[in-house]
Amino acid sequence: MFAIEPSAQAPVKNEKGRKLVLAGNPNVGKSALFNALTGMNADVSNYPGTTIDVSYGRLVNDRLVDTPGAYGVSAFNDEERIARDLILAADGVINVVSALSLERDLFLTLQLIDMGMPLLLVVNQWDEALAQGIKIDLEQLSTLLGVPALSAVAVKGEGVAEIKEKVSCCRAGLDNRQINEMISGIISSGVPRSYALLIAEGDQELATKYGVTSKDNCLDIYQLRRQLVNDLVQKVVIQAANKKRLSARIGRLLLHPLYGGIISLAVCYLIFYQLLGVFVAGKVVDITEKQLMKVHYEPNLRRVIATIFPSTIAVNGARFDFPEGTLSAPLETKRFEEARVQANPEEVEYDFWSHPSFKAVIGNSLAGEYGILTLTVTYLFGLLFPLVLAFYFGLSLLEDSGYLPRLAVLVDRLLNKIGLTGRAIIPLILGLGCVTMATVTTRLLSSPREKIIATALLGIAIPCSAQLGIVSGTLAKLGGALPWAIYGAIVFGMLAFTGFLLNKILPGKSGALMIDLPPMRLPRAGNVLNKTWTKSWNFMLESIPMFCIAGIVVTVGQMTGALDWFIKLLQPLSVGWLGLPNDPRIPTTFILGIVRRDFAAFGLTDVALSAAQAVVAMVVITLFVPCIATVGVMIKERGFKIAMIIWLGSWLFAFLIGGLLAQLLPGFFKFCGY
Repeated sequence: MFAIEPSAQAPVKNEKGRKLVLAGNPNVGKSALFNALTGMNADVSNYPGTTIDVSYGRLVNDRLVDTPGAYGVSAFNDEERIARDLILAADGVINVVSALSLERDLFLTLQLIDMGMPLLLVVNQWDEALAQGIKIDLEQLSTLLGVPALSAVAVKGEGVAEIKEKVSCCRAGLDNRQINEMISGIISSGVPRSYALLIAEGDQELATKYGVTSKDNCLDIYQLRRQLVNDLVQKVVIQAANKKRLSARIGRLLLHPLYGGIISLAVCYLIFYQLLGVFVAGKVVDITEKQLMKVHYEPNLRRVIATIFPSTIAVNGARFDFPEGTLSAPLETKRFEEARVQANPEEVEYDFWSHPSFKAVIGNSLAGEYGILTLTVTYLFGLLFPLVLAFYFGLSLLEDSGYLPRLAVLVDRLLNKIGLTGRAIIPLILGLGCVTMATVTTRLLSSPREKIIATALLGIAIPCSAQLGIVSGTLAKLGGALPWAIYGAIVFGMLAFTGFLLNKILPGKSGALMIDLPPMRLPRAGNVLNKTWTKSWNFMLESIPMFCIAGIVVTVGQMTGALDWFIKLLQPLSVGWLGLPNDPRIPTTFILGIVRRDFAAFGLTDVALSAAQAVVAMVVITLFVPCIATVGVMIKERGFKIAMIIWLGSWLFAFLIGGLLAQLLPGFFKFCGY
């Protein structure tokens, strides 16, 4: 029976400068609505003490916060804890639910009403519900809940203007008499209603904070709330009988063990081989990097830099040249110093700023072989940016279509073999964009055991988007499926071996998969392009400082001779054991790869490699160490010990497997006619 009574909490004050939050389940279009309400004036930052992003913006005269998607305001995981804290501190809540899944989403709505939070209910995805024959009586829903209820289609901007007008009408809804009885004792102890409800639902953190003890009524409250939601849905939702859509049939097909598996392979082939490898890495990058940057940008830039930092100086009639991007600067500096000592003071004007070693360092740092304005800009915008754009475009298509959760269900049984659930496919796929970002998203996994396994797989066997693009382009140039088959077998084999090993070593078992399946839909162009640009640009902003630091470090190392020393140290390993060409650019890529993982792929693009050497090089850079940023996140998320084990293990596996392949592949490729 749906028993309700007026809440004792007053409606929210209609004053300016309030703090409002968007709250809702995953996949209800909450972020799309946030973007529509705030426009381009939103800021994204980490929630204090975590690496989870929270968005902030302005809604008319109020501050609006987009909370992480959560099924309830509890402290069961990081997302729910953050959502709870933001909601408890809010002056009002805009609760977003999906018209396609009211039976699921209204559970959170009733919890917010039971907390006494001033509320505005927004029923999103209204158009899709109508297309499926679902009709919702909004007036009746508003009456039964006691809060304003509006419809919206966030991705099209429909209903946004009305939400802005009605946001001042947020008010506390009608709560349940039985729940009131369960929490009345806690409220009488001086605990605010919203906190009292969560304490009754078993939130020990809040109970300790307020120094109260109470019976854990979580199960009774949840069962009652579920009954109330079922009654509500029966009263306000009219479902057209037997109306099956093509999207529903496609959704079921994607979950089929055989057909779904074939489709997933086809999707990966189209996105990661044809789009990233053949088109972007093979054709687009030829224009952006080899033509625009190498032919036009870099030569002109070097001429400008040369006028500011001349590389020749005369002493005692002798001229000393400091060629840009070469290893001769230390020798020339030494000769200059010897000549200056022999000269009369009046014969040479000398100060720090005109010293050739200083000018050479500055000039080379800006426009040398590894300069900030040459290699860094060329690599970031000529090579990396097109690859990252292509990857996030493909990922946004999968996200917006509703395919990713179905892929998680499809691979759940397979991932169980290595100690993970299907949910882990999300950070693993995100790792193909940026391993640092993907390491953060391992927080969505349910147990520390799963988080350790997923983090290890990301650090050892998952190539990032830049590596993947270069791998795709390099292997595509070899022709045929054999190089791809060998590369794929080694990388997937390494992923499986690492997972199996950790699954045996670490105590415990993987849990069951619980994931929401949104309806399949055609991706919306605006949504896809917005996600692609936002994620790609954020990736670039995070990458730029690290690349600049790497360029300066390597330039200084080059000019002081330290780079020469390190190259000589690594050459026996790269030439003798890995069988790669005796080219100084190859050891240098390993040095750069320590700073930034995808830098390790860049130095190999212009090196002539045989088929066997190309496969060996691509395997080694794929298994090579995580970059500094990733290691930092690993230390923060998993601890120093685990991060160092992963880092050292990736060194070992990369060179061990690469060396073994170097001994076997030349003969094999020769036999196969490569």
